[in-house]
Amino acid sequence: MEKISIIIVNYRTADLTAECIKSVLAADTSTVNVEIIVLDNASGDGSYEKLLTQYPNLQIVKLEKNIGFAAANNRGVDLATGDYILFLNPDTVVQEDSIEAIYAFAKRAPAAGAWGGQTLFADGTLNPTSVSSFITLKSVFYRAVGLSAAFSRSRIFNPETYPDWKRNTERKVDVLFFCFVLVKAEVWRRLGGFDERFFMFCEDDDICWRMQKAGLDRLFTPSARIIHYGGASTPHRANRIAMLLAARMMWLQLHWKPLPARMARSIIQAGVFGRMVAGKITKWRADPAQVWKQVWSERAVWARFSGY
Repeated sequence: MEKISIIIVNYRTADLTAECIKSVLAADTSTVNVEIIVLDNASGDGSYEKLLTQYPNLQIVKLEKNIGFAAANNRGVDLATGDYILFLNPDTVVQEDSIEAIYAFAKRAPAAGAWGGQTLFADGTLNPTSVSSFITLKSVFYRAVGLSAAFSRSRIFNPETYPDWKRNTERKVDVLFFCFVLVKAEVWRRLGGFDERFFMFCEDDDICWRMQKAGLDRLFTPSARIIHYGGASTPHRANRIAMLLAARMMWLQLHWKPLPARMARSIIQAGVFGRMVAGKITKWRADPAQVWKQVWSERAVWARFSGY
């Protein structure tokens, strides 16, 4: 019987992580062996002690400093003994048959590089953000000028989100977001795991890009489902946006040719500046206006192109 190593990285989300672990333990795993590896990313809020008390028989590892999401997951894989690695966010709840379903999907399509499933909001409605297409210069521009938001259902103006697909069929995708993704351990190690220059965000875009270069598909199935709350470890919106922008800037530097990468970075910066100015001119609600003002004020962090 093959084994799946489930990697969960906790950062100040002990209650959600405990709920996630509980759902994994309650799930049907009749055709596979499962090990759970939890890494506490130096939460400093008692998370490690709380999780260890609740689940003394699990492998719960305390990291001495916050090394980021990508690096912490890599440390988890270093400890894993499974044939497959299941990357699972701490703010998720696994449905009863989802581990079996994603494993069965992998066995039906064994040549792929990674297999992902459907995510739901807490109320059970579809959360479409578990997949995306790779960004292009056009999609960066459409997002920056607001066309993606204004025409969110358009394949032309909002191509990154697969807007005309209801996530109800199996298909290839560009990017699987690693809130619930299965990878064969041998493939993961051959690819070198996550690039640890990504502290948080875009590490999944990066690994999926490298899978594509290696000729490995990324596949989605609606038969494996989880609830994903989202954003629990980075609740402050402005900081979250700044971190995402920094990661995207670095991704562009790593994977695009210099000229289009420079153009895309300039467009992204112009888009942030435009949102800040629009907030002042149109007297947006105070919160969004302040968010983009703060994001712009932190451009020394996210606009530099060498990472964090």
